[in-house]
Amino acid sequence: MVHRTLRIAAAIALLSSASGCWVTTTEHDHVRQALETRIRSLETNDQQRRQQLNEAVERATAQVQTLNEQLEQARTQTRNTADLGARIESFDERIRGLTGTLEELRHSLDEATQARAQVGNRVEAVERRLGIAPLVDPSQVPADNAQLLAQARQAFDGRDYPRARFLANALLTRAAADPLADDALLLVARAQLAENRAATAVQELNRLMQSYPTGDAVPEALSTLAEAFTNLRMCTQAQRTLRLLIERHGRTPAGTQAPARLEAVRRLPREACSE
Repeated sequence: MVHRTLRIAAAIALLSSASGCWVTTTEHDHVRQALETRIRSLETNDQQRRQQLNEAVERATAQVQTLNEQLEQARTQTRNTADLGARIESFDERIRGLTGTLEELRHSLDEATQARAQVGNRVEAVERRLGIAPLVDPSQVPADNAQLLAQARQAFDGRDYPRARFLANALLTRAAADPLADDALLLVARAQLAENRAATAVQELNRLMQSYPTGDAVPEALSTLAEAFTNLRMCTQAQRTLRLLIERHGRTPAGTQAPARLEAVRRLPREACSE
């Protein structure tokens, strides 16, 4: 305010000296008001310009900050992209390695499948020459495992033991993990025993108890195993098997018959047993 008053006074004095005469009070007041109005206008304009400049500086600062943040994000994305590229390359290399291993496994599996098929064909050829291979049309083999086992049991009951073994083995080949698989393997062993192949039946029964130790066919398998040992004149093994059947499965139908069978084996004449 003081500075503005001094500027007004200086302006009035300048006007007075320039005119070379004295001005009246009224003229003095008019001049003074005009100068004050002009100065206020200049000061207002000056404040507005300063405010505009400050706002422009703030906007520029914000833009610079935003650009810096975007630049940092771009740098981070670039680093991440480089890391991602390295990881992708590592994954690609691992995938290529796994693909190669998979191809080797597939090749080995194909070779094993072919070898198994060749062995199966040779076995079938030998059985056919011996007259024990059933001729079963594959189209006649049921797709349902329960029906397949039922047909195998029907063949067994009809004393068509080769056909019974063929159908039971067909179930084991395609569904070894099926709940009926242990029953199918038991039927194979029983058919072999009925064909006077007790040693082979023992092998199949041991495979059953190793592969399906908790299967519901185990009690009947132990009973059949004891019968096979008896046919092989291995009376001691037959007695041990029957005792195991009584101890572990005494309440099953096979287990309830085991004590009488055990006593019968004990009473066999000496010449009926080799051990």
